[in-house]
Amino acid sequence: MNTAENTQPVTSTAVVETPKSVTTPAQIKTPINYGAQGVKLASLEDAFRFANAIVASGFAPRGMEKPEAVLVAIQLGAELGLTPMAALQNTAVINGRPAIYGDAALALVRASGLLESFSEEEVGEAGKDSFGIKVTATRRDGSKGSETFTVADAKAAKLWGKSGPWTDYPRRMLKFRARGFVLRDVFGDVLKGLRTAEEVRDYPEERNITPLSEKVSGGLTMSITQGGGA
Repeated sequence: MNTAENTQPVTSTAVVETPKSVTTPAQIKTPINYGAQGVKLASLEDAFRFANAIVASGFAPRGMEKPEAVLVAIQLGAELGLTPMAALQNTAVINGRPAIYGDAALALVRASGLLESFSEEEVGEAGKDSFGIKVTATRRDGSKGSETFTVADAKAAKLWGKSGPWTDYPRRMLKFRARGFVLRDVFGDVLKGLRTAEEVRDYPEERNITPLSEKVSGGLTMSITQGGGA
């Protein structure tokens, strides 16, 4: 009897389990370094991920409710020498423009190593229009600036008696206005031309009245005005 003729072929089936989820290389995110002073953002992706975390946490300041706005604030802070969180806490978006708070402006100037001396003193008579704050700053290279902002100046600018800080903290507002002028004049290179938030928020809101056709050109203009897609 030929056993080879009666042998049935044996078929084996390999069972391969399909993973429930597969992580592609593009989905793998590298960790963001963290040190003694917090996060260390090494790339644009790191900064944007951090910006999303700030928005999700509810810590985003007013005017920076979108990750893109937080990212821009972080970039601005980096150019000034501020850490990410310091940038968020010390910059403000007013009428669509960035500004820096007066205390942060002075801190940056002091940290720059360019400041030789700085003083703030009261001048004039308390309760009179002559009362004000005189701020003087001197650089190590010898250049110097001085600015005085008085009650008379505030009245001329229609600020005195204005509801808000000018009513609640008038002396401090006089100081911030004089300080902002001096620091911007003498240390414009440190502040990158930024004005103080205390100054900018007193300006009337600017409105762009440029016709749409002059803002954009060509096919983009037609797409917007006709409701078409890009």
